[in-house]
Amino acid sequence: MALCCILTCEHAGNEIPGEYAFLFAGKEDVLYSHKAIDFGAGWLARHLARRLGLPLYSVTTSRLLVEGNRSLGTQELFSPYTKELAKEEKQALLEKYYFPHRREVEAKIQEETAAGHQVLHLAIHTFTPALEGEVRPAEVGILYDPERSLEERLAHQLKAHLQEANPERKVLFNQPYPGSADGFPTHLRGKFDQNHYAGFELEVNQKFFLNGDEEAWRQVLEEITQAVQAVLQAGQA
Repeated sequence: MALCCILTCEHAGNEIPGEYAFLFAGKEDVLYSHKAIDFGAGWLARHLARRLGLPLYSVTTSRLLVEGNRSLGTQELFSPYTKELAKEEKQALLEKYYFPHRREVEAKIQEETAAGHQVLHLAIHTFTPALEGEVRPAEVGILYDPERSLEERLAHQLKAHLQEANPERKVLFNQPYPGSADGFPTHLRGKFDQNHYAGFELEVNQKFFLNGDEEAWRQVLEEITQAVQAVLQAGQA
């Protein structure tokens, strides 16, 4: 069974459509913070898509409008800027900026699994170097569900190739968040068999993108590209 790969990026941008700009009036600075966007995630996702010829599905509206990486009914689905909107307005946000992304990705996975392929789904994210004063040790995090055998196998392959590319790189499983926590891959695990779908959130420390060292950022991009390519080649052999 051949392995194919799709990329998603739920926090690729900080766009706010004009009709919702009033929600952020006088608070525009928040749109340029990690609360609104995963710095560097869109860049990394586009780099992987271009270099490896992979399909990419991105959300470029800010998660402060509606959180594309959270499930319906969760407290984080709507931010403090949108949670007080009327029920009808919230539904309009979901219909325009939330469901289309999810439906498109689900349809692609369905298409690939129906063709007899195993799907490696990499949801590309980045995280802040420190949170609430605590420095996070991971440089690259591989978030997955260890109870799913295909994910367990591919996670170890991905980490091995990343460490082969750079033995000094701090690659950690399920850091800085547990892989079974609420997220788009977790949602998709409930829809697709574990032998056909393997979903990961690939988390990269934002320090590489934000510290101004272009060479360090390019090196991380190349390490991840080589590792994903190696996993795919092994899965297609």
